[in-house]
Amino acid sequence: MSDHRPPESFLRKLSKVFIPLWGIRAGLYLTAQHLFKRKFTVQYPEQRIEIDPSYRGKLSLLTEPGNNADICISCQQCAKICPVECIHIIPTVDEKKKRHVGTFDVDLAKCLFCGLCEDICPEFCIVLDPLYDYSSYSRDGLYLTVEGLSRNADDEEWRAMREVKEKKKREAEAKKKAREAAAAEKKKEG
Repeated sequence: MSDHRPPESFLRKLSKVFIPLWGIRAGLYLTAQHLFKRKFTVQYPEQRIEIDPSYRGKLSLLTEPGNNADICISCQQCAKICPVECIHIIPTVDEKKKRHVGTFDVDLAKCLFCGLCEDICPEFCIVLDPLYDYSSYSRDGLYLTVEGLSRNADDEEWRAMREVKEKKKREAEAKKKAREAAAAEKKKEG
């Protein structure tokens, strides 16, 4: 059985040659643009580049400014929402039945730096700092405990945390009053 293909048109043959050449031309043009631009080099340890404010770096556990008391209430919401389960918390309970941080371990080798733990924290004590130059020669150095995670909240952070907490409290009270008013209205109608 013979293969009866129609002969290729001249335009088809021409396109097989010029389409790859067009791609090469575009690549060479882009390379030529950057070839003559001034080079941008940072001498890293002495110079630092400005990073974006939304950058999420090393995880930190904030403590109250001044007295260094833990803010974390060991609710374990951060450990539950973590997609890679890199946060491990074991709470302790004092004589007043109040929960405190007993063990708070983070395995930064597994951490995705997604910020879910920061978003869900009801006390706003977990922060992803803009620190990008921490490293370790072993995996053990990337396993941080409470001592390695804790840092004092500065006054601006502390003020912002208090404002957000108060705003959420006011919103919750307003919702509660609205529910009570709706229930009273429904009771009045029925």
